[in-house]
Amino acid sequence: MCEQAPGRVRVFLNPQSHHGRGWALWRRIEGELARRLPAFTVEEIASPEELPHRVADALGRGETRLVAAGGDGTVNLLLNAIMASPVAAHREATMGAIGLGSSNDSHKPFRAESFVRGVPVRIDFDRASLCDVLRLEYRDADGCTRSRFCLNNASVGITAEANAFFNSPPAWLRAIHRVSPNAACVAAALRMLLTFRGVSCQMTVANGGERAPVVANVALLKNPHVSGSFCYDIPIQRDDGRLGVAVCERLSPLEAVRMLAALRRRRFQGRPKTSSWLASAFSLSSEWPFALELDGEVVHARSVHCTVVPKAVRYCG
Repeated sequence: MCEQAPGRVRVFLNPQSHHGRGWALWRRIEGELARRLPAFTVEEIASPEELPHRVADALGRGETRLVAAGGDGTVNLLLNAIMASPVAAHREATMGAIGLGSSNDSHKPFRAESFVRGVPVRIDFDRASLCDVLRLEYRDADGCTRSRFCLNNASVGITAEANAFFNSPPAWLRAIHRVSPNAACVAAALRMLLTFRGVSCQMTVANGGERAPVVANVALLKNPHVSGSFCYDIPIQRDDGRLGVAVCERLSPLEAVRMLAALRRRRFQGRPKTSSWLASAFSLSSEWPFALELDGEVVHARSVHCTVVPKAVRYCG
């Protein structure tokens, strides 16, 4: 019989987040976290493949309070590890997050009281609530069918390409990032805007019909906040059972820059060459492989089908 530890918190730390700055950020806040979370243990994530085994071990020991310390990709890893556990186990789990990443979309909208020495945290287990997650089934570039879950959002097009570029930055982008992560997000997006030619695709939106556009960007949302300071004005909530879909068709470079400026002001709906829906499902396929972004991580796919799993995981306030 495993020792039950329902009050203990297990923190899974990614020290390589934020382009290697994660460890320094963790050391800055570790002492204050010890006061806020008096009973916690820390495990470094050695590889994405081992995390499901660590999560299964924690849940098997009755440790249901699990925290991802890293960027949005680390939160996504923890979410997928929890969702891979038996239904009874993952419904008992409560996720928290400590934002050691560049954008930290999982913490948005930010709250002033939810920072520890400048680092956003979601570790108030008393304020945890059930949240929807996105289930994405996609066919990868090799033709294999795969499934992933997202807590915040997924995308195809400029956002996905910019995230891929941002995750493997050249020297000039790393230099900008050291000064301002937000400015680096904008710089990566601008580069994609000037070079990206769009994705020719077949698209189906539940309640929105079928279309065959060349898209600049498709955003699939459970959280309207995306990279950096960009935000959609689609009224989506974490627990409403709906999927926010925002489509932007092919743009000229000037139109694309204007679109970026509009997203910084939370003004997307009603603009030229845009469409948006609140839907239950979305599908997209293309003859050519495209970048698919999942909570900041990027894979390559030929098709994707997205649905909502209502109130699938408990997430800290």
